[in-house]
Amino acid sequence: MACVFVLFAAQAVFPDPEIVNPSETLVIKSFDDVGLATDIYLPKGGGTFPCVLIRTPYNKKSAVSDAAFFVERGYAVVIQDTRGKYESEGKFYPFKYERRDGLATIDWIKSQVWSNGKIGGWGGSYGGYTQWAVADHLDAMVPLITSANMYELVYPNGIFSLATSFNWNFWVDSKTVNEITPDKMTAAYSIRPLSTADNSTYGQNDFMDDVLEHQCEDAYWGALNHRSAESCPMFSIAGWYDIFLMGQINDFIDPASRRHPQSRLLIGPYAHGSILIDTDFGDHGDLYKFKDEAVAFLAEHLKEENPPSKQPLNDKPYSLFIEHRNQWYDAQEWPPEKSKPTPYYLGSKGTVSILKPAEDSQLEFLYNPKTPFPSLGGSFFGKGAGPAYQNENIEREDQLVFESDPLGEELILLGPVDATIYVGTGAPSTDFFVSLQDVRPDGKIVNIQEGGKTIFTDGNSDGRIQGVDISLWAAGYQINPGHKIRIVITSSLFPRYNCNLNSGEAIFSAEHAQPALQKVYFGKKYPSHIRLPILQMK
Repeated sequence: MACVFVLFAAQAVFPDPEIVNPSETLVIKSFDDVGLATDIYLPKGGGTFPCVLIRTPYNKKSAVSDAAFFVERGYAVVIQDTRGKYESEGKFYPFKYERRDGLATIDWIKSQVWSNGKIGGWGGSYGGYTQWAVADHLDAMVPLITSANMYELVYPNGIFSLATSFNWNFWVDSKTVNEITPDKMTAAYSIRPLSTADNSTYGQNDFMDDVLEHQCEDAYWGALNHRSAESCPMFSIAGWYDIFLMGQINDFIDPASRRHPQSRLLIGPYAHGSILIDTDFGDHGDLYKFKDEAVAFLAEHLKEENPPSKQPLNDKPYSLFIEHRNQWYDAQEWPPEKSKPTPYYLGSKGTVSILKPAEDSQLEFLYNPKTPFPSLGGSFFGKGAGPAYQNENIEREDQLVFESDPLGEELILLGPVDATIYVGTGAPSTDFFVSLQDVRPDGKIVNIQEGGKTIFTDGNSDGRIQGVDISLWAAGYQINPGHKIRIVITSSLFPRYNCNLNSGEAIFSAEHAQPALQKVYFGKKYPSHIRLPILQMK
């Protein structure tokens, strides 16, 4: 079984020393007088201390070992159930109240006799988002597999992340979670319209209805986006297969975030769920490998202690794991300065080559939303996330497949992966997906990255040719000698993404499915290609 890191349902847990002087639960009043259940842990002996703040919807008791770990190192620790969860009052509505509740908690901490005024954030997934919500009021933070912008999680590339959104949101619902069975969850993916899936599965979910109504990045999502806040120094850890990958990279590189010059970003081979195939990552696949670096980072900024080492980050802001080379690569910039975007052109005979086809041509396939192309693995929240064998889909006819010759030497990919394809469709709107895969000499096919884009024909569904730019997110991956590059073009990856019904209806109310003939064009006039970020190691 592969090493895997899952943090949607729990805080990071380090070794569990004896709890030191825990207090009883207190209630901190927020801006609207809602009581937030809070546990305080203090080192023995009295005095004033820097504070580590953990705010979670997954039960503050799940972070007790974190409290022990930090108390033992001279920190006060405050762990809080977020609004509407476990012992806290109010109604839980994901993401909405985390800034105001977080600020009220920070004000309370600073007023305590044991506080020296320094506060750091700790936690992953939702617990990382609660840090971003108050990043301009913290002195340091360690956000693990998370992001400041929830739209990019729910609608990556503008397409609804169906499995992740349903799996997490239905599960985290505090009142009815025990009524949800795996069979009900699987059935929910196919209920149309999607806005009725919550009621059909277990009951009303206001957040999910709002998410489906706000398909575009509008003011609703703007209120939940904390990327524009001036952030404190952060030690940010992301995963190549994680649902937050691109959001977390964007958090780090977006000028609006005004990133602190001492911030660091580490990307490893982590997923937001269980990886079911064997990997060769070894202990590199264990996020806890870097706990000492993360804790030293907090100590540097909360205690002004000089860290013994900045390994694996050294003095550069990026440390990136290259899968199957199983090495870390430090970079000064994103994309890495020695990574070169290189086009690989697709040909109508199923070829992948650095040479552009000399003649124009086209291929087509029929996409039927009633039998969508299955997603296997990839960046979603759940069992089987991350790398997965793709061989089950080989015989499907609703795809176009392109393969290179076996590689004569390793090809190292490090940075953003994207594609430009020229397409036509008979539908008012539809999706196109591009998948980058690795064909091993034993015939097993493993996904590297995927991405999709919705196109619209503006009522002119006569097959007009459009150039479509598609982000396949990013990769740190070595394709070894003897392996082949494989590119697949389809119109669905279900249930990782919602399947487009081809009707042009908004997804909140869409229920009328129709098949569409999809065309992809190649050649000098229509040079469909994928751009691979090839790293020059020498």
